[in-house]
Amino acid sequence: MNPSLASQESKTQQMCPLIVLGMHRSGTSLTTRLLVDLGIHMGAWLSRDAEAVHLQRLNRRILRSVGGRWGEVDLLIEAMNSQDFVDRQAQAVARGLWSKWHFYDRDPVIVSFFGRKLWQRMRGGDSLAWGWKDPRTTITFPIWARVFPNARWLHVIRNGIDVAISTHRRSLRQERKLRNRVLPFDYNPRTLDFTYSFCLWETYVSFVLQHKDLIPPDRYMEIRYEDLLAEPRRELQRVADIIEFPVEEELLASACLRIDKGRLSNSALAANYRDLIPDLANSPLMQQLGYDYSFTQELANLT
Repeated sequence: MNPSLASQESKTQQMCPLIVLGMHRSGTSLTTRLLVDLGIHMGAWLSRDAEAVHLQRLNRRILRSVGGRWGEVDLLIEAMNSQDFVDRQAQAVARGLWSKWHFYDRDPVIVSFFGRKLWQRMRGGDSLAWGWKDPRTTITFPIWARVFPNARWLHVIRNGIDVAISTHRRSLRQERKLRNRVLPFDYNPRTLDFTYSFCLWETYVSFVLQHKDLIPPDRYMEIRYEDLLAEPRRELQRVADIIEFPVEEELLASACLRIDKGRLSNSALAANYRDLIPDLANSPLMQQLGYDYSFTQELANLT
């Protein structure tokens, strides 16, 4: 191995990021914004959904290598069964972190992720709590676990019915934009099917649950979106504890003000799916996670 590449790989393997997992529309954006409020660096360039664009690009590259997209991951999951595929992709990601994305970029991806000032501070020995969120990592995480063996992992789980509602409604909005000749980013017409959106949630969540033994137990944690809304102070403190991050009380209190507990109730939106919800709510994964759909009676009253 090239000595410089070996040195770069060694530096990467010593890093301890907090990597947020979770199906799209599961509350990972809120979680990431709360972590930023606490003073945790989650990327110098965040998308509208608080995804770290610099690292998101590497996940997109992994998906494209098998002809996949965020809403069509079956081919990637099949490929992930090959250790050779995981090894090759981990090597490609490691190289990508230390390479420039475009020829006109000033810095490698990893430096751009932090920004030059933070990067220089880290190189000078400053301790920095950092991580990132991109829901695609939920499927690619075995690759990233090879790149960052010291990472901490935060899996955000939300009731699958609510995820499917949010995913489906977003797709409907994107379809309207498309009809108006506005090309929406990351539009996937398959998620116009409500049941497909629910099955996609099952796929994402099941993949993590089936493969989380790749992560040491003391570096993996799950939080429920519903618990985060109901008890934000407690849940954020739990996250801070797993990365041994001393939270300032003032920042914690301020972050909790971001929470809108009204989002716990989804009955008005769920009414549009009342014919489909009962069967989905009885799925094995919903039962395994202890989820029901508590708006069932309200839905019955709306019929």
